[in-house]
Amino acid sequence: MKKKPETERAGIGSAVDGLMAELWALASFLHEHPELSGEEFQAREHVVTYLRAKGFQCTTGVAGIETAFVAWKGERRRPAVGFIAEYDALPELGHACGHNLIAASAVGAAVALASACPELSGQICVIGTPAEETSKLHVKQTMLDHGVFDELDIALMMHPSDRTTTMGRNLAVDSVEFRFGGRPAHASKYPHLGASALDAALLTMTALEFLREHVRSDVRLHGIITDGGLRPNIVPEHAALEYMVRAENRSYLNEIKERVINCARAGALATGTELAVCYEAGNDNKLLVPLLSDLLLAEASQVGADQILEPEKELGSTDFGNVSHRLPAATLKVAFVPAGTPGHTRTWTEAAKSGQARKAIEVAAKAMALATERILANPQLLEGIRAQFEEVRAKEG
Repeated sequence: MKKKPETERAGIGSAVDGLMAELWALASFLHEHPELSGEEFQAREHVVTYLRAKGFQCTTGVAGIETAFVAWKGERRRPAVGFIAEYDALPELGHACGHNLIAASAVGAAVALASACPELSGQICVIGTPAEETSKLHVKQTMLDHGVFDELDIALMMHPSDRTTTMGRNLAVDSVEFRFGGRPAHASKYPHLGASALDAALLTMTALEFLREHVRSDVRLHGIITDGGLRPNIVPEHAALEYMVRAENRSYLNEIKERVINCARAGALATGTELAVCYEAGNDNKLLVPLLSDLLLAEASQVGADQILEPEKELGSTDFGNVSHRLPAATLKVAFVPAGTPGHTRTWTEAAKSGQARKAIEVAAKAMALATERILANPQLLEGIRAQFEEVRAKEG
């Protein structure tokens, strides 16, 4: 006899409870063995080994990325929901963004749902997406380009936070490198014979500062000098800047691209130097689907989440935004530190191995699994989410 829906849902919570010792051990292992973006070989192997032991079919090295993986449960069919696992750490700080909790929550949601609802009307998978903490590798976009997400209807993930919430916008981001080539000369005897690449760089930075006044207030321009010459008595022959440019949506970021580059062109023109530009499109802003986000938050509330607050205005960026432009996607933020505690700090690193971190895994795994059960058991809900996603995507332009 087929289980009643309410019995299945109760079973999901019990399944997560039964897995918590294993999930906490997984999160603790990742915390104790932090690996930088693109180097998460131990993390990938540890997570994949666990999923295989639970009956998932795992493929590693997907999209040509050694530390990425996809884990499916059973025969592939639609509709399908994917739980996103991240597991890279930060230089010197370790898991100061709580990615060890993200991985454990994704695994917990998938394993619990597969165990409690073997006759689920659809399929689930875990997608291991490394290297989120860098703007250089574009891992999720690469996986999108290789069709890794093509068999999914919805993507869900959690992120530890100072509050439990959803629907937080974030910023699209691009990166740009400006390299200036000048003419060296003795800086005291023959400065008039030189052309300073450093002057070009400094004029560019000044122009970018003035640009701030004439772009939207959500734009963020921030950068560093990566090369400023060799010695103070030599007119710098070469100089380089590295900048990140952010805005609330991809369309506006594309619109101001030429204005940003023109600042460097002006610096080169004013100093008689040569300019080379390397502009890379990075992460997109997240598209928010209220039906999906509200469902996640409602389930988190039902399973005892702490610090349920309004979303803060997010001024960071994530490559999960790229996924959200391709299919309905949502992030459940789960409190594990006091409100107002900033991420990417040693405070977060310590918190990521605390009792509150363990509870965050439990809340996230239950909420994501329960939300998925509702979606897969209710075709009308799924269609409503899809329709709302298309509306949001069309409005974004």
